[in-house]
Amino acid sequence: MITLGMLMLLENPGKPAELRADPDLIGTAVEELLRYLSVIQFGLPRYATQDVTIGGIEVKAGEWLVAAVPSGNRDESVFPSSDTLDLGRQVRTNLAFGFGAHVCIGRHPARIELQVALSTLLRRIPELRPAEPLAQSEFKRNDIVYGLQSMRVTW
Repeated sequence: MITLGMLMLLENPGKPAELRADPDLIGTAVEELLRYLSVIQFGLPRYATQDVTIGGIEVKAGEWLVAAVPSGNRDESVFPSSDTLDLGRQVRTNLAFGFGAHVCIGRHPARIELQVALSTLLRRIPELRPAEPLAQSEFKRNDIVYGLQSMRVTW
């Protein structure tokens, strides 16, 4: 997520400068990056414990369904202009770390790690930029967590 987050910042002109100009924005920016990137790309199987209607579809107790994390994080009814990376977006919640009984116990230290890593890289290496076009980057395939195999940079 650190690599993907940094890549998104560097690939979106003005975003690094925006964070350097307002360092207090890093918490909000991390939440937006978590929402926007959705590193868990596969559907999460869930078991209905009671009858429920979701999006007009009835799901009976005992039936299975698949929760698509990226789709939930791009839900226009929750996140207007969801395909836009907005570092100032006031994200109420996102599905990056799961939800409810399935929420990741490491979510708090992960958020802090992202805030420290991204803000430190932006502050200490302001000339940081990708060394190759995004199209040449090698992404992980068929992995539980989506991301880059590596990210070549220069400064």
